[in-house]
Amino acid sequence: MDGFRAAIDDCFLSELDLSGGKYTWEKSHGKSDWVRERLDRAFATQQWWNLFPLCKLLVYHVSVSDHDPIFLDLLSTSFLKKQFRFKFENTWLQEPNFRKEVSDFWLELPTVNIIPKLVSVSSFMARWGRNFFHKFRDKIRRQNEVIRLLVDRVDEDGISNYFMKKEKLNDLLCYEEVYWKQRAKNFWLTEGDANTKFFHASASARKKAIYLPFLETDSGEEVSNHEDMCQVVKDYYTAVFTSGHNVEILQLDESERRITEEQNHMLVAEMTFEEFSVAIKQMHPDKASGPD
Repeated sequence: MDGFRAAIDDCFLSELDLSGGKYTWEKSHGKSDWVRERLDRAFATQQWWNLFPLCKLLVYHVSVSDHDPIFLDLLSTSFLKKQFRFKFENTWLQEPNFRKEVSDFWLELPTVNIIPKLVSVSSFMARWGRNFFHKFRDKIRRQNEVIRLLVDRVDEDGISNYFMKKEKLNDLLCYEEVYWKQRAKNFWLTEGDANTKFFHASASARKKAIYLPFLETDSGEEVSNHEDMCQVVKDYYTAVFTSGHNVEILQLDESERRITEEQNHMLVAEMTFEEFSVAIKQMHPDKASGPD
């Protein structure tokens, strides 16, 4: 068993969670010598997880055997169409023309209202980003193919083009690293570390972590489609906030006052530009403030 665990670690395999039950084999169901075990498991590499980040491993209960089959579902995941939400990409700053084009677009807009102007600029940057940095992998692959054609050339033009294309490839690899680092949201890693694969794996893990494959009702039933999951959430909070639940109401007039008049005046005062500037500059450069 130790050797098996060592082989899993050496191959960088991770186990898939099992849905629909904890066991795949049983004997003497309901009797004093009832035995249940999980005999069947599934493992995958990080490359495989990147291809199927939202897969599901299911156990099906059958009546004709004491050994239940497992089924790996790769394609049943349904996605809801997401509403457009602007996100600034750090990779845009690597393009020399980006700042000038955004500045020119900003100056062309009327200054009647700042909010519509910000919305227009964000839409412009989103379109710009899709045109220039849509598929890093494809651009890197094409650049590698060009370099392979030039690597054996010994003429002056061939050597010059080789170094020029290689420099372009390094730029693309830098863009890709910045792209995945922003999605991984690992702010603790040293700036400039070449960890593109690590960032890609972290981003995939985040995507899987924030996805809810199913919810469980009060009766223990698992529901996985969107409408039923919404109903489970609604029923839960409806039950929580109904009058049948005893809610302790805090009487503020009976509580001890701990804030002085001076402190209260400072808390309710209008925010100054200096306070706003300090708060913004204290934020991590890869983070953005919310509407509040």
